[in-house]
Amino acid sequence: MRAERGIGALTAVGALLIGCGADPGPLGWIDARAAVVRCTSAGRDRMPPVLLDLPAPAPPTGLYARVLDPMALDDLGFERDSVACAMLLPAEPDTDASIEALFSVREKAGRAAVAAGGFCACEAASQLDARPLLPQCFDRATRSNCEVEELIPAVEAALEPVYTALATSKPPLVHWRLVGKLDRPGWFVRQQSLLAERHDGGSSIFVKGQAVPRRGNGALLKGLLEEENVVAVARQNSGLAVLVVREIGKTLVLDHFAHPAVSGQALPILPYIDNAALGRYRSLLAKPTQTRKLRLQPGKGNMLEVDFSHLETFDAAISSGAVLAGLKPAGPRVVPDRSVELVAAQAPFGKQGQQLDVRIELTGVGTQWAQLLTSSDLLPGLDSLELAPVEALPEAGSKLPFLVAGTPLEQDVVYGLEQVPTLMETIESRYPGAVGGTGRAWSFTMPLSDLSEVLSESARFKGLRSAFAEREYAVEVTVASEGDALVATIAPK
Repeated sequence: MRAERGIGALTAVGALLIGCGADPGPLGWIDARAAVVRCTSAGRDRMPPVLLDLPAPAPPTGLYARVLDPMALDDLGFERDSVACAMLLPAEPDTDASIEALFSVREKAGRAAVAAGGFCACEAASQLDARPLLPQCFDRATRSNCEVEELIPAVEAALEPVYTALATSKPPLVHWRLVGKLDRPGWFVRQQSLLAERHDGGSSIFVKGQAVPRRGNGALLKGLLEEENVVAVARQNSGLAVLVVREIGKTLVLDHFAHPAVSGQALPILPYIDNAALGRYRSLLAKPTQTRKLRLQPGKGNMLEVDFSHLETFDAAISSGAVLAGLKPAGPRVVPDRSVELVAAQAPFGKQGQQLDVRIELTGVGTQWAQLLTSSDLLPGLDSLELAPVEALPEAGSKLPFLVAGTPLEQDVVYGLEQVPTLMETIESRYPGAVGGTGRAWSFTMPLSDLSEVLSESARFKGLRSAFAEREYAVEVTVASEGDALVATIAPK
């Protein structure tokens, strides 16, 4: 297992990544706090296999872009040979515990309504289109012998605090945006039925001028469809996700919003939460005021950038919405100080998709370690690295769908650097002479192998491992002069 994590710092560290092209247009849409940025040039080329099967957050299939491969982007209407970028935008932790407050208010409202009219209050709530808002009515059979008219004022009064709480509720949303240059206005609308087939979760697409049914989160969809430049909206995953498609001049922008986890008991109230949040969704569609400066130049090849501090913010946001999932928030989790802050990598154009240029930015802890490295030979012993392996990371502490905690990304990449000595020792013992260099400049000659005898069986890094099996690769890793980053090149010899 240690060896597999080690490849996350060297091969996967670069292999994490999928790319951007030459058009600077999308860069103006990348928020400075984006946790993940993936970019690809649209066209009829295939995604290089070495960029697949990587333990990094991927854009949702609800963007209809598959794995952000060039052909999928071309089919969406992005201009060929121009860059389109997908980005995971900032999370909003529910710092006010607004969802917990909503559930508490619902419980009190249900008790008040039942006290006023027994369970006939549930039938009065049905007439008000509010039955799911009273938890006591969740699994109650319909009663046909209730005189509900006289109960409606009392039920309306009981529900008033619930509507107030709905207006301020802010459950966590996973917000991905895909943006690039458009060369076929109206293409998405014309191709909507074919594009929807790319998403297995189900899609109901509504276009400008089309009536939106009132059921579910119809009020939200109707409001979003009326927004300027919006050409289509989609309800996906039975209402758990929403897609907004805009054509802004020559720019195509797709915003995908998903509730990360919702329990069966909370599912009936989700449309009420969404319909009360139209203003919040509108604000999230805005172009950022501060943009991110990518570490590698997008015009030089396909690329991806992952910022682990911002990803950890996502985990905190997801935990803050645990009550909506019917779960408890994750408790305190003690993990070692990480050395890696950010990974950026690029598959340069003109290299047939066989080379990865990688930049690994270090935390303060990582920088202190790197600045103490010397030019002494790595072998024998690897003593000059002074990297202690991370034995076993604690479990996430919750079944919530975290983006970092308890994931392969955390095991193989966030703490992958600490596993490098074990990886080196394992490779050198099986393939003498494969490892060389100094403490500040590592050198690997990867064996002509998929490393199955070194790494555990896993789908992760399968594309890159297949490339290693087909031809001999060299991996060169050097410490940047400032000591705050590692720079690597993974390329055929």
